[in-house]
Amino acid sequence: MPRASPAVCGSHPPIRHRWRMPGRLSRRCRHPDNSLSPARRRLRAETIPAGAPREARMLQFEHRLQERFPQWFRGRRAALARPLLRTIGRWSRLDEVEQFLRDNGHLRDFAFVGAALDHLQVRYLAEPEEVRRIPERGRLLIVANHPSGALDALALLDLVGRVRPDVKIVANDLLCALQPLSGLLLPVRILGGRPGADSLQAIEAALRAEQCVIVFPAGEVARFGLRGVTDGRWRRGFLRFARTTGAPVLPVRIEARNSALFYGASALFKPAGTALLAREMFARRARRLALRIGRPLTLPARGDARALLRAVRRELYAIGTPRERAHGPEALVEAVDPADVRAGVEGMELLGRTFDGKQIRVGRLPTGSPLLREIGRLRELTFRAVGEGTGQRLDVDVYDAWYEHIVLWDEDAARIAGAYRIARGARVLAERGLGGLYTASLFRYADDAIPRIAAGMELGRSFVAPEYWGSRSIDYLWQGIGAYLRRHPGVRYLFGPVSISAALPAEAREQIVAYYQRYYGSAEACAQSRRPFAYRAAPPRFDALDAATAFRVLKNNLDALGASLPMLYKQYTELCEPGGARFLAFGVDPDFSDAVDGLIEVDLHRLRPRKRERYLGAAAAAEVAA
Repeated sequence: MPRASPAVCGSHPPIRHRWRMPGRLSRRCRHPDNSLSPARRRLRAETIPAGAPREARMLQFEHRLQERFPQWFRGRRAALARPLLRTIGRWSRLDEVEQFLRDNGHLRDFAFVGAALDHLQVRYLAEPEEVRRIPERGRLLIVANHPSGALDALALLDLVGRVRPDVKIVANDLLCALQPLSGLLLPVRILGGRPGADSLQAIEAALRAEQCVIVFPAGEVARFGLRGVTDGRWRRGFLRFARTTGAPVLPVRIEARNSALFYGASALFKPAGTALLAREMFARRARRLALRIGRPLTLPARGDARALLRAVRRELYAIGTPRERAHGPEALVEAVDPADVRAGVEGMELLGRTFDGKQIRVGRLPTGSPLLREIGRLRELTFRAVGEGTGQRLDVDVYDAWYEHIVLWDEDAARIAGAYRIARGARVLAERGLGGLYTASLFRYADDAIPRIAAGMELGRSFVAPEYWGSRSIDYLWQGIGAYLRRHPGVRYLFGPVSISAALPAEAREQIVAYYQRYYGSAEACAQSRRPFAYRAAPPRFDALDAATAFRVLKNNLDALGASLPMLYKQYTELCEPGGARFLAFGVDPDFSDAVDGLIEVDLHRLRPRKRERYLGAAAAAEVAA
């Protein structure tokens, strides 16, 4: 691997801890002990000073191991565990740790990190272009593997701290015993095998305060297994923090190893490996680590957590290999000035107002207009939240220039709640031909589909902003479509792509496609996908079940996979009597995060009576009154 410049790779002499240290140190020293959290005060109270007798420090270390591995200190195992740990402790080099703490215990935070790396003569390498992937501000969750122990944390703190002085690292109670690092740590106290609630709240609070947080999802140092030296099972807690706070996840792969002695001892007796970690730290003296930094990931707010965990782990271990993604999603554009958005909305035609005061508007938007830019930003933000999206800074394409847009405007909050993109087929065919339709870029239409396209209207790019999830916003947008159709009674068909996120497990996607092909498929070859959806093996079967029974089976199967059915699949098919809604083809869209698109066609002449009255009848006209 090419060597990075000294300013990035953390080479010595001690330019490392002179870098911005006076300012940092003075800021840290202004905070008295009583500003610490209760968890940190407990840790300080429990920590035995560096000059305490060796026996006292060994008892404290044994106590911490007992808290972490309680099963090894109960019953018959205890008779082996305690004497073995005391024997290992005699040659674990804890004396050197104590001496270093006596010499440097007055240092705090980054000054202590630099002194520790200097003392151990550790160097780490990081590619300059990868370091630039660390955002300089805003909430950020860094996820790293944990191959060697405390050196992983020290090297990461030193590197990330150069870009993000506000960085904190989630640390277990063993690392928290180092008082000089207390200002950089978010302690996680393991009680009964689970982290305490106060620990979790502190992590979430740091992210909501726009800070950078480092976490090791494995929670312990990697051991040797059937696949070599890799992390153990990752905990899913960081997914919850990323989803609830909206923090991007930055994967970092640390390239390092411990000794064969450590791996052998860990295989025989796990606490023994933990007791040897101090020895491993000194055994790596004058060696180097490599820190490979990936690209920030925006995690979907919903979807299968297990599949998402596997995806993040694969992403981390792929950094610096041919399997790494060629590019990651770009940072979203800044939000448009609300005054400019409001001006754009007020320039559109008013379709109606809802009972709670929202406006439904429609119109064409010129390329580059502030309103279209904000719609494109919200599209991308919303689609990324469910594992889709273009990966670009905003989701705007050439079709936006000649399509119309139905916008749900929240006047009170001065923001867009949602939008739909629509185009009457007859107008597009007359002005631009078949190639003017967005769906024609995804599917090849047969000649006999043209008359229905001319009598139809394409729908797509629908979204409801995350702040309005769980509200009536999608229903309001459909009422807006109904109001538009009342003004254009010649439209008989609605058609467009309905997506299934690639964040869903592959088996879940196959179940959904198989169900809708079986019960809502088209016998006519009206359209073919340009990138057809392919099953990994034989498609799932529903045998002789009727549609309603098979749907219950589908729901149960999705529940078992931790997945859910995309809302529009159910809603579109519930609009019509049997045969009124059908899927013409299924394909994969590589430009939309590999989402599966089902091309649906809805015959408005076969709407269920209640749905017709809801969206096209007099009641709908009264509810959405201009």
